[in-house]
Amino acid sequence: MRIVCLALGFAVACGGSTGKPDAPPSDGFDRNALLGNLANQVLLPLQTRFADAAAQLPPAIAAYCDALDRGDAEPPLAAARSSWAAALDAWQAADALLVGPAAMDNRALRDRIYGWPLVSTCGLDRDTASSFADPASYDPGKQLGNVRSLAAVEYLLHTRDTAHTCATPPTGWDALAAHLPVARCRRALAIARDVAASAVTLATAWRADGGNYVTQLAEAGRTGSAIASAQEAVNRISDGMFYVDRMVKDMKLAEAAGIAVNACGSVGEPCEREVELRYADRASFAIRTNLVALRQAFTGTTAASDGPGFDDFLSALGHADVAARMVGRLDAAIAAADALPDSFLAALTTAYPQVVAAHHAVDLFTDDLKSQFLTLLALEIPDDVATDND
Repeated sequence: MRIVCLALGFAVACGGSTGKPDAPPSDGFDRNALLGNLANQVLLPLQTRFADAAAQLPPAIAAYCDALDRGDAEPPLAAARSSWAAALDAWQAADALLVGPAAMDNRALRDRIYGWPLVSTCGLDRDTASSFADPASYDPGKQLGNVRSLAAVEYLLHTRDTAHTCATPPTGWDALAAHLPVARCRRALAIARDVAASAVTLATAWRADGGNYVTQLAEAGRTGSAIASAQEAVNRISDGMFYVDRMVKDMKLAEAAGIAVNACGSVGEPCEREVELRYADRASFAIRTNLVALRQAFTGTTAASDGPGFDDFLSALGHADVAARMVGRLDAAIAAADALPDSFLAALTTAYPQVVAAHHAVDLFTDDLKSQFLTLLALEIPDDVATDND
């Protein structure tokens, strides 16, 4: 995959450029216009919105923890959960188009922000017990990805089970007793602060007055950008768009519904263990957000702007029919996701055909994405995506 190397702090250190921009393709399409629109009007705003939402999460959780400490009759758990949902929704849009700093170093920053599908509830139970007994011993920045991030905060704020999820009781678990809610809250707060700090790091890496990745992307192939060609930069955005194939289609829909092999070994039957955000039951919202963000990148159109996107790229090369078909299929997938019940867990049991229909609608779009789209625009498929039209 095409990855830019960045030094700590996200100042560009390398990226394959020799200092001499590659010659632009001769097909006449202005790739830098596409890049400028997507970088400035779609991708940068996603990072900024997430940083703003993530900043609101620690104080909301802190208020809930403080109320628990005081023994308030009605601690503001709903407000803490609402703030988490706002941050999570903002991240789902950015995650669906993972380009640049969050994708680098094997997605290290991405996993620090949102590590799903890697979540260890047993690990979180152990951390909750050990850190409550010795708060100074806990540093979320030194923990594995499966016990931090917004996915960990989800479990800590939403589980109502007072039992641990480990094979044997974690050290200190039984001593928690009535302190379990505040112990979980304090763990969630520490993780939320780490997520908020990572969000600032990410947004700063994109901003023109920070790491300036927005300009590196927009000006690819020109003097001053470490990205050797505009085509390479377009391919990076294309890589990010394949989230819809490997994550939305395969994991969030197919594996959860038993359409594909899953952790439960079930075929044609739901597997709750595979459901994203099952403690908060927000998988339907996540899928909708992912698809809407993808549409913004594919069409270059947001609520605030309308500029060149991949549909325009296809049309400029003489393939307006493919562009129209892909937009139509993407809109159909969005409509199918909107038709799902808000409770994805309920959908798997009471509206299973609608889940299958949503998967089929996404599959039709990704069939084109993995074939015509790549071929006609001379783009490469990401290394971790299957080449067959499954």
